[in-house]
Amino acid sequence: MRGHPTSVVATVMLVAGILLLPRVTTPAQQPQQRLLAERQRLDQTLWQAEEQAQHYERRFVQLWDALLRSDDKYETLARFPLATFVLGQAEARESLDLGITRTSFGPARRELSSADWKALLDRFAREGYEIDQTEWHHSRFVPGEGTQPPRSEVSATIHAAREEPPHRIILRATLDVTWSPRVDAQDVPIPNRIAVSQLTLLERRSAAAFQKVFEVARTATRFPLEPLLVYDLDGDGLSEIILGGWNKVIWNRGAGQFETPEPFLEDGDRLFADAAILADFTNDGHVDFVGVDLARYPLLFEGNAEGRFTKVGRRIVDATFEQPKAFTAGDVDGDGDLDLFIANYKTAYEGGQMPTPYYDANDGHPAYLLRNDGNGTFTDMTDAAGLNTKRFRRTYSSSFVDLEDDGDQDLLVVSDFAGFDMYLNDGHGRFTDVSDQFGEHRHLFGMSHTFGDYDLDGALDFFVIGMSSTTARRLDSLGIGPADKPEHNARRAAMGYGNRMFLRRGDGYELAPFNEQVARSGWSWGTSTFDFDNDGDRDIFVANGHLSGGSTADYCTTFWRHDIYTDDSQDNAARENMFQFVMSPLQETEISWNGYEHKVLWMNEGGAKFTNVAYLLGVAFEYDGRAVVTDDLDADGHVDLLVIEYKSGGGTGDNNDHRLHVYQNRLAEAGNWIGVRLQDAANGFWAVGATVTLEHSAGRQVGRIVTGDSYSAQHAATVHFGLGQATAVDAIEVRWANGMHRRVERPAVNQYITVTPPQ
Repeated sequence: MRGHPTSVVATVMLVAGILLLPRVTTPAQQPQQRLLAERQRLDQTLWQAEEQAQHYERRFVQLWDALLRSDDKYETLARFPLATFVLGQAEARESLDLGITRTSFGPARRELSSADWKALLDRFAREGYEIDQTEWHHSRFVPGEGTQPPRSEVSATIHAAREEPPHRIILRATLDVTWSPRVDAQDVPIPNRIAVSQLTLLERRSAAAFQKVFEVARTATRFPLEPLLVYDLDGDGLSEIILGGWNKVIWNRGAGQFETPEPFLEDGDRLFADAAILADFTNDGHVDFVGVDLARYPLLFEGNAEGRFTKVGRRIVDATFEQPKAFTAGDVDGDGDLDLFIANYKTAYEGGQMPTPYYDANDGHPAYLLRNDGNGTFTDMTDAAGLNTKRFRRTYSSSFVDLEDDGDQDLLVVSDFAGFDMYLNDGHGRFTDVSDQFGEHRHLFGMSHTFGDYDLDGALDFFVIGMSSTTARRLDSLGIGPADKPEHNARRAAMGYGNRMFLRRGDGYELAPFNEQVARSGWSWGTSTFDFDNDGDRDIFVANGHLSGGSTADYCTTFWRHDIYTDDSQDNAARENMFQFVMSPLQETEISWNGYEHKVLWMNEGGAKFTNVAYLLGVAFEYDGRAVVTDDLDADGHVDLLVIEYKSGGGTGDNNDHRLHVYQNRLAEAGNWIGVRLQDAANGFWAVGATVTLEHSAGRQVGRIVTGDSYSAQHAATVHFGLGQATAVDAIEVRWANGMHRRVERPAVNQYITVTPPQ
């Protein structure tokens, strides 16, 4: 976890802490005092403009906090103090899929008085609309100069709905704020003029398409539910839900009905780290489970034909894992069994250490590429495979996947404080690092990734997600940063930019021309690609939100002003005490860090652009999200959604809540579909690594069975294709990782077919 307090709160506490430190300090206290004093000095000099920005931001922090608490959000908005509010007129109306319309407004020219503004709000209230959710982000600040007042840009989002007749709306706009010299009784600045620009209205006249059908919680504990794994353990065509860290399985009985969680291993008391994998490592046709227990050793539990794991787990390698976060499997050396890559995370701040440098850190716990020896044991081949140089990344996700369409398993590794690394396999288990071909676009706070053919050209693309930071953009616009850290300053734009989508082009990958549309999803964690509306293109869901506290006041500014410049990944007691001091409001949940972010559902519009329609479909949840999986749990052809929620309990972390939410997809307008199920078979016919290709009149669709994507999660061995209005397909072809093929001609649509290996 990365975590700290907001700028204003931090500054107050920082000054108070310095004043409260004894005038005569002990040798142990002096280093901490110097660190705090240096931060204060920089805030008063180098970061003075950002301090001023934080002062003006308090007005919108107060508004957001009040809206979160208010039972009458219209009244809260009506009380917002300002002299002039300026709007534009509706200029263009566009029809999207699913009855969604988008209205764009022109330049702000129509001035509203306070009375006009209140009358507009009253009209919406009378018509039955309830304001459900809002977001307010201070994206740009221009300090006042001479007679020119300070100005701000604030990106605003409002979600509102009416039940009868159903109507859901999303308002997004940029507020161009000109500040007055006035302040209120709490010394909070008052805007003079707010002009609304880039205003768009998205609307859909239907009820939410996704409805919660199941929830399970693990409360008041430090142990999470993750990893979130879905797999058809008993072969009945329905995916079970496995909460790996908790050692629980939820048996799926169909139609949105699930049994009470029960231990899925014979050793019911055993707990695991929050990452694991299901795959056939013993090559007997039955899926096995590999996880790292609390003793830090990786254990293999063999599965049987009933989907049970009855044998006692055995240690697969004589190595320990401190914070295993990414598991992926593939036959990397072509010897006929599944090998395993396990990568670690390393938490920042603990012990006073920080990832160094913040944009390319390679100072964590080691990753391992483990060669399957065929007898339930593995051998470390990391160095021999050419993966030793960057094995100390702070990794969150990784996947073996055929990135070149040459039949072997390449490797994508996504890491916090670094970005992503791509390695191409020579077919014999030797990897070449080709990450540099992506330039600055490979640098991000990498959290997870997902695969899909996003531009509908029949080739597999990939999407990596990270932290899109309003603060980083604001600091870049101010043009400030320490002169002795030029590379840190130069990387700020790339690291704070957010997500990257890369499309397959020829022999390589290019940044999608529409990447800006899918770049900003806040502090993103889990993600999944699926065709939720069965129209034949791939949509993307992202779970976001880091830590939501008692106030939306955000520590992100202190992270960008101070923490990224702390270049020392060694433990240090003085820094640890300093971090504990400035983090205390966050740890006690008084404030937030990227809190109250609303989940994102990017609807693919024909492979050419994406639009976030999450609230219109009922999936813009406000809780802090973590793991994400999409799966057709009830086998009705509509892909459902599973999300893990995390809620910090503060203090030592022993009171955290973890919840699994299962949402059933009930979209009435969804098109036709077809699905392919793969089952593990002996002698190298694993579902893992298989490629499924659909051929029909509209072109070709491709899907792959991968592991290690999303965040602390694993998808089922199923590929689902939306068909839109098409009522027939020409063929489905499956290519297993061992190179064998099977083709099914003209299968019927609106069903799942199980494709077995050739005899």
